[in-house]
Amino acid sequence: MLNLSKNFLQAIIEATPNAIYVKDEQGRYIMINEQGAKSVGRTVEDFIGKTDLDVFPPDLANRIMALDQKILNGYHHSGGEKVNDDLYFQSNKFVIKDEDSGKKAIVGISTDITELKKSEQKLQEAREKAEEASSHKSIFLQNMSHELRTPLNAIIGFSSILCGESGIKPERVDDNFIEYAKLINTSGIHLLAIINDLLDLSKIEAGEQDFTESEIDVKYVIETCVQAVSGLAKNRKIRIHEKLLPQIITMKGDERIMRQMISNLLSNAIKYSPEDNDVQVILSLRNSGGIDISIVDNGIGMTQDDLRTAMIPFRRAAQVKNSEIAGTGLGLPLVDAFIKLFQGTLGIKSEIGVGTNATLHFPPERSVLIRALNTA
Repeated sequence: MLNLSKNFLQAIIEATPNAIYVKDEQGRYIMINEQGAKSVGRTVEDFIGKTDLDVFPPDLANRIMALDQKILNGYHHSGGEKVNDDLYFQSNKFVIKDEDSGKKAIVGISTDITELKKSEQKLQEAREKAEEASSHKSIFLQNMSHELRTPLNAIIGFSSILCGESGIKPERVDDNFIEYAKLINTSGIHLLAIINDLLDLSKIEAGEQDFTESEIDVKYVIETCVQAVSGLAKNRKIRIHEKLLPQIITMKGDERIMRQMISNLLSNAIKYSPEDNDVQVILSLRNSGGIDISIVDNGIGMTQDDLRTAMIPFRRAAQVKNSEIAGTGLGLPLVDAFIKLFQGTLGIKSEIGVGTNATLHFPPERSVLIRALNTA
């Protein structure tokens, strides 16, 4: 019966896909299964009665023997082992003790994880290449943005003079000339806005976006943003309704970034609404003390799939692309990235043919002052 048990155990050991071996206190192999020997390109006979120095290169053998000494002292090893650049094992090693003789032996069970390790290395290399490509892209965008902004500022400045918008009125200029100058000026401002968006995106991706904390008068910022897009709204016969609160409301944050978020959402609402329509800007307070700014339109709307697409830089929702309205696909991704700098969130509800509600949710920690106006 005992012999049958030994044979049964040996059959199990030989059938397992793992390497299994036993060494005595001197590091000599007492037993190793065929899979164990085969995994390192040897036979069972190459191991029995031999030490690691007899079968492995000195550097590897010394590493194994040093670990074995720790095992004999009671250490239980579980982890990866590198045999060479082309062979890796996940190993468990522990000590057993014969109760009668008191002698110790080291038991090892190892699984070949070479293919897994190679896959991990390839994944790491791919990740590093992707990060390097992203870094190069960010640097390129920053450099190009800086290079383009200088001549654009000159174009905008001189076209403003030609239009008479700078307060300097050029002499003997006909109406067509002024219209051309206005077109150059408008196009230059639009292109500069796109370049600024690209620059902000590259800074965010590189983790270099500036965030200058100050105390912000929320209602004043909303009102000035509405004023800034009034020309675009007028061209499309869009009426902007401000539903603000009577209280004085201030918060901590970067005012420039807040303006850019509100302006982007307002511009989207105006562009994607049918002409002769309404857009609402709503300022509200949550019970927690957090501040919400919502921009609501009755525009073309988006499906949930469209919305997920619209949140990816340079991607535009199918509904938006079909509308033939120009855009870069940067607006919503930038707003989403910007609101995170405030530790807030961007919430969007949208329905085809009904419209879109985009809300900036600012956390209570950002609120500084919420006080009723003194009407006395």
